[in-house]
Amino acid sequence: MHRSWTGTHKHIERLRCTACDQEFSERAGTLMAHSKLPEDTVIRLVKCQRWGVCDEGTADICTVDLKTVHRFQHVAAQRAETHHRQVVREVDVPGVQMDEAHSKLRPRQVAWIHTAVAMGSWFLLWVDIGPRTQEQAAALVAQVVARVREVPIFLTDGWKAYSAALLQVLGVVYRRRRRGKVGRKPRPRLVAPKHLFYALYHGRGGVR
Repeated sequence: MHRSWTGTHKHIERLRCTACDQEFSERAGTLMAHSKLPEDTVIRLVKCQRWGVCDEGTADICTVDLKTVHRFQHVAAQRAETHHRQVVREVDVPGVQMDEAHSKLRPRQVAWIHTAVAMGSWFLLWVDIGPRTQEQAAALVAQVVARVREVPIFLTDGWKAYSAALLQVLGVVYRRRRRGKVGRKPRPRLVAPKHLFYALYHGRGGVR
């Protein structure tokens, strides 16, 4: 419910939650929160990021300092990730293509970008930055499973970590019966469930 108006021009509404009785600004949780930038400047910053304008160009177009652009990018990335986690759920996709690419930050420093894209719509289900390890691959698979309605077909470039990551996230424990009464019991192992389909994707050769 409305509580008061704040700001230099008394244009920012202050609200009160009827459930917890806490007061907060209407800008809470938005890109305008704790920002002194005019609203039209924030809109221009968002548009520049949307169209891939370089940082220096964004600073020039929006008439702000380069540090302001970097700070805005950091806040916007956090808001976008939070929104994605909350909204992207129960998505119907026939398949998901997972891939990774590297980018050189400095000499001898490489950053890996892991992506999961829905087939057909090319909707980005998840993107993560981290080392090229099985743990990172498993984290990507787990994010995909958390956002789809049913387990889709997984397409990858054949990196071996993906098959192990799929078993780590979706595998079921199989306990083979021991033959006879002598000897050690067979160790349980993870096997692929019946509804899991995995294929390798090659740019020229297609799927196999």
